[in-house]
Amino acid sequence: MNLFLTVPTRYWLISCIGSVWFAMGALDYVMISYKIPAYIQAMPEDLQFWLDQRPVWFTSVWAISVWSALLGSFLLLLRRRQALRLFVLALVGFIIAALWAYLSEAANMAHMQSTIIHTFNALIIFSLIFFITFCRRHIQAGVLR
Repeated sequence: MNLFLTVPTRYWLISCIGSVWFAMGALDYVMISYKIPAYIQAMPEDLQFWLDQRPVWFTSVWAISVWSALLGSFLLLLRRRQALRLFVLALVGFIIAALWAYLSEAANMAHMQSTIIHTFNALIIFSLIFFITFCRRHIQAGVLR
């Protein structure tokens, strides 16, 4: 039986788009964690200061969220149902990190009040919820095994 004939084309398209989207998040994490000068210097100074002052646990939660989402999207390409757990873990991690960022002293900084930050956070939450729903639907349909 041909793998591509049993799985809808839109499944592969959405899974590939998800992999690229979550890979961009992983790239952002790596660029900030390794303090790539060109990337860091493009940020507002208050954000640079905040990133230098963030606690270790925040970075850990952020890492778990980013890498769980990326691994989940790769597992979608492999048609594995474990992707659902990873997307749920990514969503929980993102919510914890975002809540702390909004409730900490960073919430008073100009970059935390920007429309871009709010839009990106909404997009991330929406995409994680979308992929959780996507996984559930395809587990029920038998696409994810």
